Amino acid sequence: MSDPPLRRDYLTRFQQQGEVAMAKSPLSVRMPEDIDAIVRAESDRTEWLRDAIIEKLWREGNLPERYHHLISE
Repeated sequence: MSDPPLRRDYLTRFQQQGEVAMAKSPLSVRMPEDIDAIVRAESDRTEWLRDAIIEKLWREGNLPERYHHLISE
């Protein structure tokens, strides 16, 4: 048997995005089916989820100072 072909994006799939270093492993969470469907319908759900988490941390007062510029009041 031969090895399966590599994905076309194998060199770029998990590369750092932007200036901030990303964690080595992604967060994963299961959601109720109806909420999952709403989130998956977002055009850029990864960025949408990051924004939602940052906003929640800011509202709770736990967002590190270096990210406060990302929040528009």
